[in-house]
Amino acid sequence: MLAIATALGLTALADASGRETFILGLGGLELVSFERTARGTATTFGPALAVLPLLGGVLNAAGAALLRRGQGRSA
Repeated sequence: MLAIATALGLTALADASGRETFILGLGGLELVSFERTARGTATTFGPALAVLPLLGGVLNAAGAALLRRGQGRSA
């Protein structure tokens, strides 16, 4: 949810500043893109949006493993 809110906020800023295009990516994957055309504006979410929860889960598991390891030493 935070990634979606941030992406929408960035596209709103891109629109307000008058930018023609704006692309935000994660590595080689596109997270969100903004494009201004003669007919209007378009915001598109890319495949990186599906990768963010997986990345968050991996980081959460790594943090839990580090905490577990730290608790084992102090006992």
